[in-house]
Amino acid sequence: MRGRRLRISICAALGLAGVALGISPAPAKPPQSGGSRGVAYSIQLQATIDPATQKWVSSALDDAAAQHAKLAIIRLDTPGGLSDSMRSIIEDMGAAPMPVVVYVYPSNARAGSAGAYITEAADVAAMYPVSNIGSATPIAIGPGGGSQDLSRKIKNDAAASMRALAAAHGRNPELAQLLVTKAKNLTAPEAKRAGLIDLIAPSQESLLRKLDGFHVKGPKAQVLHTAGLEVANHDMPLQYQLLEILVNPTVSYLLILLGLVGIGIEFFSPGLIAPGTIGVISLLLGLYGTAQLPVTVAGVLLLVFGIGLIVAEAHLPTHGILGASGVAALVASGLLLYDTNSSAFGISAPVVIAVGLALGGLLAVAVERAVRARRLPKHTGWEEMIGAVGEVRQPLDPIGQVFVQGALWRARLSSDANGDGRAIERGSRVRVESVDGLTLQVHPLDSGDQVAEPAEPSPAGP
Repeated sequence: MRGRRLRISICAALGLAGVALGISPAPAKPPQSGGSRGVAYSIQLQATIDPATQKWVSSALDDAAAQHAKLAIIRLDTPGGLSDSMRSIIEDMGAAPMPVVVYVYPSNARAGSAGAYITEAADVAAMYPVSNIGSATPIAIGPGGGSQDLSRKIKNDAAASMRALAAAHGRNPELAQLLVTKAKNLTAPEAKRAGLIDLIAPSQESLLRKLDGFHVKGPKAQVLHTAGLEVANHDMPLQYQLLEILVNPTVSYLLILLGLVGIGIEFFSPGLIAPGTIGVISLLLGLYGTAQLPVTVAGVLLLVFGIGLIVAEAHLPTHGILGASGVAALVASGLLLYDTNSSAFGISAPVVIAVGLALGGLLAVAVERAVRARRLPKHTGWEEMIGAVGEVRQPLDPIGQVFVQGALWRARLSSDANGDGRAIERGSRVRVESVDGLTLQVHPLDSGDQVAEPAEPSPAGP
């Protein structure tokens, strides 16, 4: 029986697999129309160079290879970004089976900083007539960024890399090096005259016409035949656009702070649900974005230390000293957490400081209210019954009932008042000395005792 069930399960699985294969879409083929001889796969890269855009370019180049595209065009417009993401894009371009053209496009586009490296790494470097390239000097933002020796090493390494990329593709290595060492910036006509790029074209169609018969230099040396190729534009999908938002250093840090605030509210006020749910989601998204970025040890330690100080403030009566120190640590952690080495992809200092001050203000208000609440008398719980004055409704001998603060309570006469064995008659006034569960320990008031508060009015009749 067990073997039969196994055979039936295997047959069912094979049947489902056959159905799935039968209804699965056929592999995507490049669109053919008229006299088209193939596809020029055009990839949009009009954003900062970061993990999101790197993943998008890698995926797009793989898709272009799967569709047997004759050519890949990267439409570039970027102020720069992360050096690690830039190197990954350059590696993906080199690994692509087809020639890769970097086209600085559209009008007023720029290939700044990391974008200049990507342009020089292309098999063909082209620009729109009104565009510019350059300003590729690396910027050390993280700890140690002020060291002259370290800055010199970073700049020399970047200059050598730029020079090697330009020389490998038959372009001007000396001018390419100046983009790094002197932060030189050139317009498209200047770059073409100086041999920094290969072509200038006002459109992708014009670019394909100029590329027909072009001799590619470098690792993919060949003569291009682009006549009749059809341009297939592919813009960045929504999933990569959302990822680009998450990997923004400012957004990631604010999501972490929002998550911590939401979880803190839920921790100190259980049952609200919404703050805790939003806090957990925000914290996870912030941590995911942060995991894609280069972080510093100092920033992480300051973040953890700041959280610890704020939590300690909630438990220790320091009147805001620990809380203010925690906020200062959080602000410092935001400024030091991400080591992007790029002014185009760094955290916004004004935003971090403003959020830190706002968080500090909220903390100050919360602490002030907490201190004020500690000084107020309790208005709930059994503690408020101590010292209250009531009226005997059933004689206390020694147990009876008294009317206190609008309610009828079971009461026991205190031992020192019951020494002579006399019962306390109905209508007598007593004071609550302690509470034992739902039973009040009371002491009779003598005629000379001062009543701290008026007795509750007795309803007519027993």
